[in-house]
Amino acid sequence: MNPRYYAFIKKAIRGPLPARELAQTPGFSRHTLICPESALGNWREACVEKDFQLLLEGTSADRPAAPRPPATHKEADERATRSLLEKSISANARLEEEVRKLRREYSEQKRSFEERLKRKDGEIHELAEKLKRSSAQVHARTEHPSWETLYKTLKKRADEKLAEASQSLAGRSEELLRLRAKLQSQNEKNSESAARAAEEAAAREGRLAREIGELKSHLEDKDMTVRTLQDNIASLAGKSEELQRIIFEERGDYEEKVSGFCDEIGRLRTDVKFKEQELDQIRTDLFEALGKMKEMESMDILRSREQEELYGAIRTRIKLLSGYFENLESRVRYAFRKA
Repeated sequence: MNPRYYAFIKKAIRGPLPARELAQTPGFSRHTLICPESALGNWREACVEKDFQLLLEGTSADRPAAPRPPATHKEADERATRSLLEKSISANARLEEEVRKLRREYSEQKRSFEERLKRKDGEIHELAEKLKRSSAQVHARTEHPSWETLYKTLKKRADEKLAEASQSLAGRSEELLRLRAKLQSQNEKNSESAARAAEEAAAREGRLAREIGELKSHLEDKDMTVRTLQDNIASLAGKSEELQRIIFEERGDYEEKVSGFCDEIGRLRTDVKFKEQELDQIRTDLFEALGKMKEMESMDILRSREQEELYGAIRTRIKLLSGYFENLESRVRYAFRKA
């Protein structure tokens, strides 16, 4: 079942209707206030509601761009405040991301340097141990004529290995010193960058705090305005319901009156038909009487008195019928005007 919503469009509450029908209503836009039927009083903009987002995107893509009305001072102030807040939040997030990135790079460089330093120390320790063992083996051997050649050979090899170890140790010591100097300079640069970034972040945080304070005051004013509008809308909704109830009652009374008028018109039409039938009968009788009168005119003069009486009776009846039909016609006209 699709949820239904109320919408405040052109200073009037429309609904409850489905989201698709409300989106097609003239005057509906992204910033129109809507309220779900299941949560009365929870008014918010249509662009926030999920049911209206796809509909608004579709209508904005299909509908040509209409010229926007000039923004009022409050709308311009609200848009400027909103854009300033968004820029400040994005700048603060970007600055925090840069600080985190510098910290990660510093920690990674420090960890890699410590690992290399540990490896160098281990290699130096191993070379020193080998040198000690070689020296101990050389001193532990007894000098014997048969071992002289072997001793000289071993001593020569030990001296060569010692020289190679000393050269390697000197090179690694220089490399270690160079790495330490590089790490120290990098640490100093990172410290300066972190301090500068911290100062900028503190300044931006202070500026953002002031801007947020101003925005909070603006938002409080907007909330007060929204509450006032909600109260006005609630009172208008109550008045609208009362007006609709009165209209329904008056409509019922009007329908009853119209049905009564229709019944009366039907009765009058029936009476008119009946009277027309009577009039036709009277006309027939009148034609017969006229025929008889013509016949009587050809008769003796003695019947003239009877003819005059008959003419008088016919005229009287015709006058009565004319008055009756005039009254009936006025009643029908009055009934039509009243309907």
